[in-house]
Amino acid sequence: MKRSYRKPIFYTLVSLAAFYLIIQLFTNPGGLFTSLLLIVGGATVFYLIFRYFIQGKIGAKTDARYSKAVKQSKKKYSATSSAKPTISPITSSRDRASSKPAAPKRKAPSHLTVIEGKKGKKKNRAFF
Repeated sequence: MKRSYRKPIFYTLVSLAAFYLIIQLFTNPGGLFTSLLLIVGGATVFYLIFRYFIQGKIGAKTDARYSKAVKQSKKKYSATSSAKPTISPITSSRDRASSKPAAPKRKAPSHLTVIEGKKGKKKNRAFF
């Protein structure tokens, strides 16, 4: 059986780090808190730099395309969805419950397009 040598090394390093933190807490608590603040501050600065500069360039194209598509979709469908049916206050709740509303006809979404490929071209089976 293979024995993993990573776990004992990891536990040893964690225990040594905890031992060092306890010793530093009793001997030099001001230096310990200063070190911890510097580590947390450095990690925060690194995270902010990565988030705003590096990650922004990676996902900018797809985000721009997605937001453009969302705007077009909202613009296209906002006119149809703005007209909501209103219920007149004269009809009672019993009349509304007894009469079934007519099911609206389903309409194929017009924003979907069919991309036609090479339907007429036959596959050359010699290469398979």
